[in-house]
Amino acid sequence: MPFILFLNILAVMQLSCTHKIQFDSLNQVSYITDVAPIINTNCMYSGCHGNANTKKFSLLTYSNLLAAGIEPGNPNKSKVYTTITSLNSSNVMPQKPYDSLTDKQIQLIYIWIGQGAKNN
Repeated sequence: MPFILFLNILAVMQLSCTHKIQFDSLNQVSYITDVAPIINTNCMYSGCHGNANTKKFSLLTYSNLLAAGIEPGNPNKSKVYTTITSLNSSNVMPQKPYDSLTDKQIQLIYIWIGQGAKNN
């Protein structure tokens, strides 16, 4: 229940033009222990973003992920975040038949980007 409450507060704050999320006051999200496992588990399928010769782009490294559309400090302007939260089923990642990211995974990516998308 507290997690759902946090997500609701986060959504309200995100939509409000007078409130700004204080990312530094949240628990630190780590690329190595939190974000990389999400990417490795959900984006590295054959034919997706799991090798250097991927048709669109690779997400094998931290640098690849940043180049794919991360604006450190601004998740709402980061292509990676807007893609994983898209309401358009033809644009959202990961594509079917793969499972969508969980709310917790999306939240971790959002906070990580908001905290500066550090390679930590």
